[in-house]
Amino acid sequence: MVSSGTSRSSGMNAYLGDRRQRVRLEVVGALWGTIEVTEPARVVEISAGGALILSPVAAAPDSVRVLSLRIDGEDVTLDARVRHLRPVPATDEGPERYLLGVEFLSVPAALSHSLE
Repeated sequence: MVSSGTSRSSGMNAYLGDRRQRVRLEVVGALWGTIEVTEPARVVEISAGGALILSPVAAAPDSVRVLSLRIDGEDVTLDARVRHLRPVPATDEGPERYLLGVEFLSVPAALSHSLE
């Protein structure tokens, strides 16, 4: 029994005192989205074709991510595809992290020159 005078059939939002100003639609089925999180990560290994990155955030294999690197004092941005992900368990020195193997989809000249 609902004592506030709101029937349960009118929806949970009304029961909780919904104060939203915009209409929200229920998603029926699958609707996927992504959110980009900018977190510092350490490059463990790098080559002209890709890198191994120690990251505090997991990334789905086959997803494309934007990487920002600082090479010889210059900021370089490039697209990379995550090829594999391996969790690194938490230790006394820090929380769980992830090793991401990424393949560069484009290699800026600044990166190519610094790796020669």
